[in-house]
Amino acid sequence: MSGLLDPALKLAVGEGDFAAASERLARTGRTRVPGLFGAGAEALHAAILAPDQPWVRTFLNPLGADIPVATLDASSPEDQDHVTQQAYAGATGGLQFLFDRLRLGPAREAGMATPQILFDLLDLFNTEVFLDFARRLTGDDRIAFSDGQVTRYLPGHFLNRHSDANPKTERLYAYVLNLSPGWRAEWGGLLQFLDEGGDITETFVPSFGALNVFAVPQMHAVSTVAPFAGGPRYSVTGWWRAKPLER
Repeated sequence: MSGLLDPALKLAVGEGDFAAASERLARTGRTRVPGLFGAGAEALHAAILAPDQPWVRTFLNPLGADIPVATLDASSPEDQDHVTQQAYAGATGGLQFLFDRLRLGPAREAGMATPQILFDLLDLFNTEVFLDFARRLTGDDRIAFSDGQVTRYLPGHFLNRHSDANPKTERLYAYVLNLSPGWRAEWGGLLQFLDEGGDITETFVPSFGALNVFAVPQMHAVSTVAPFAGGPRYSVTGWWRAKPLER
């Protein structure tokens, strides 16, 4: 495993933590694995901060298209605000989201200037060693593939309630690898789980280096990042799937 990444970036999960996380997932449908890569999380965080990262801003819009952040940054303040307000307008009564992302598989295929360690992380997630880790954690032998994207939530960014249900994509479990050091609950960006009545039943604060895993489908949301947050909320997210996506 260390041959794929910086030698420091290797699984650093104690048996006690692993057993507790696995039991919690079986009991509640969601869990946290602390310190998955130990100090290696710092290498991933540094890679995400690399300049000229080809971020795109994603939100539900009539064109169904993401907007390159570089394009937005070069536009007028009025045009930038229009994108934000367009997302907010659709957020009151239904599914909507607003955040920046970098889909690792397509980024590699397009030859984008993204730090190699992020592509290596995606490769790691699809090694038999890591997939076996996922199968043992979940008790689910169907897991055969993992996709991944880097996400960045700036102040005002959010993800409304949804369940991740999509029969066409073979999603079994969602994961979130948190990569924001020193995140505070009052800054928002909280992963919240909801019951059928819409009440919040549990909240995960983005703890640096922790891996959140939850079964799909399950209603959840990411609360709005506050304007006074100490920095962007970074993570690597995706799904553990039953088979690779068909192209």
